[in-house]
Amino acid sequence: MKQISVVIVNYNGVHYLQSCLDSIYASNAENFVVDVIVVDNCSGDHSVEFIKKSYQQVRVMTNDLNNYVRAVNLGISHTMADVIVLLNNDTIVQKNWISGLVETMQEYPECGVVQSKILFADGTTVNSVGVNEIEDFYFKDTGFGEKDSGQYEFIKEIEFFSGGSVAIRRQCLEQVGNFDEDFIMFFEDIDYSIRCRKRGWKIYYTPKSVVHHRYHGTATTELSNYFCNRNRFLCIAKHGPSSLPRSIKSSHFFLNDDLNSLYSSLLEASKILVARHEDEVVHSTLCRLKKELLDLYETRKVYNFFAQLELLLGIRRIKIGIYDHAFHFSGGGQRYVAEMAKILQDKYDVTYVANKDMKLSQYMDWYNIDLSKCKLKILKIPFFEKINEYTINESAVLFEDNNPFDIIGDESLNYDVFINANMLSKVKPQSIYSVFVCHFPDNKRGRFFHVDDYTAIISNGSYTSSWIKKKWRLEPTHVLYPPVDMYNTESNSRNKKNIILSVARFETTGSKKQIEMARTFADMVSRDKILMKDWTLVLAGGTFPGNPYFDKVKNTVSSLQCNIELRPDVTYEELRTLYRDAAIFWHACGLKEKDPHRVEHFGMTTVEAMQNFCAPVVIDGGGQREIVEHNISGFRFKTVTQLQEYTKTLVSNIERRYEMAKNAYERSHNFNMDVFKAKLEKIFDEIETELKGKPIAIRK
Repeated sequence: MKQISVVIVNYNGVHYLQSCLDSIYASNAENFVVDVIVVDNCSGDHSVEFIKKSYQQVRVMTNDLNNYVRAVNLGISHTMADVIVLLNNDTIVQKNWISGLVETMQEYPECGVVQSKILFADGTTVNSVGVNEIEDFYFKDTGFGEKDSGQYEFIKEIEFFSGGSVAIRRQCLEQVGNFDEDFIMFFEDIDYSIRCRKRGWKIYYTPKSVVHHRYHGTATTELSNYFCNRNRFLCIAKHGPSSLPRSIKSSHFFLNDDLNSLYSSLLEASKILVARHEDEVVHSTLCRLKKELLDLYETRKVYNFFAQLELLLGIRRIKIGIYDHAFHFSGGGQRYVAEMAKILQDKYDVTYVANKDMKLSQYMDWYNIDLSKCKLKILKIPFFEKINEYTINESAVLFEDNNPFDIIGDESLNYDVFINANMLSKVKPQSIYSVFVCHFPDNKRGRFFHVDDYTAIISNGSYTSSWIKKKWRLEPTHVLYPPVDMYNTESNSRNKKNIILSVARFETTGSKKQIEMARTFADMVSRDKILMKDWTLVLAGGTFPGNPYFDKVKNTVSSLQCNIELRPDVTYEELRTLYRDAAIFWHACGLKEKDPHRVEHFGMTTVEAMQNFCAPVVIDGGGQREIVEHNISGFRFKTVTQLQEYTKTLVSNIERRYEMAKNAYERSHNFNMDVFKAKLEKIFDEIETELKGKPIAIRK
């Protein structure tokens, strides 16, 4: 007795399965051993439970990805039947359905595949009696929409079959191989038809086998249209590459101005082109494809397409451009991005773009960050060179007819991923993928605002994210806390000196509040000379020559005449020593400020101090709330009076200080380099996947 396997792929078809399965078992199959296999394709409608309960004779398998073709292959792989029948789950088969297929196959030994007559659910209108090519790799079901009046009541050879109800001879399957899973759904039957005929097998249609089909019963029209048009390109690349360039103008993606779908489909098609054809064919096809695209689209888009194609084919590494207009400054924002670069440089081709003369080696001195695998490109902006500004301040661009930052936007075209590392909202990206790193949205929407144009926005914390939403009405893509790696094995909670330490850049605006902290400390000393007599306040941070605010701090400290030390531009090793020795850490950025920009957005130096068992006393605002748990891993103050009170508690109660310092140390692990590295790598893995073409799967 001949063994027949029926493979049915199911996706949310519980409403169709009963009638389909009942019709199979009611058909005239007594001369065959019929093995029904249902492969479930990530259904969410209890299809599997229904089959197992109601049809115990049916073998049920589950596919872990909603890929129709993969499911077909999975079902086929679990049978060694002489004939394998593929059947849609939204069909009802008629009597003699199986025998009609087998008899036709027996009558024609050269027949590898035979298709049933497929009628619509009404039983009178033709769905398919085969498939024919209309033009340029567009296909149509033969007889589609015709009244079934006997015009197709004869067996005939056809060029292409429809996979709705089709039998495949075992010998044919073994020679031709599995269905191509790149197609996911639709066009896999066209591809298989071509491969069959290339192997010398013929394909037949038979009216002896009839099914009724609920058209698009379990697939949406939108989904069907997308995959039909996408897979047309894949089929052309595989079987008729010379037609690929001219197929663009006739594609529905082009006609509907759906550039994203067109490009993603062409990228996947190009991958197949390279994998399956000789170099000469590949080169010729891609050259003509480029010419065709340049005739249709702007140069930048075509440039990006072919850059992405190079990545997809593994010709080169991903090129990342990191633009930091304040690269020549020592600051938390610069360090944040430099840590990014340090991690990315091992895997990607990273170039720093800066506006002022500077060397990458300086970052080793400042932060102990080795950027030696990065490249550096100095690109000066004429507007700022003309006005001789040391800082690149986009608020200075007021009445210019043209955007001075367009020179940076043009530079971004040279990279696959362009990272705007320091919040210049006037820089328009032109790369394939772009990332805007936001430490805080300090500018309003206005002339030349281009943050909307970035693919992704990375914020340095929840505080910054909330203000991005409020101020720019944009949703950050990722929250990536700055990495802090200031652990020192020599540090512990008890081996400390009587030092209160503050580490912050001496901003010209005075936003870090060094003068206020100096006066607060002096007031504490004058009020409680005995308690504070052996304590020293150390104010450390970066500055630059001629910084007027630093001069003010210096003059203030000189006038106060107490134990206050100024430590400008300390080296990395000097800073480590300060953290090791300090018992208490102060951070007052945001004190008496109403402007959210002038509140500490995160607080990297706070975490550094915590990693060295410093007990933090920091402003109760901004990002500090995300770091310090009040009264557990530190204190958060709102007023100078509270700053003094919390500090006195730590000075006078040594055991409380030890306990809080230990809690601070444990808390600091949430913001260390390991956490940052894992999150950053995940983000760029996702970017890389997108750049190289996402594996397409139908969403559940």
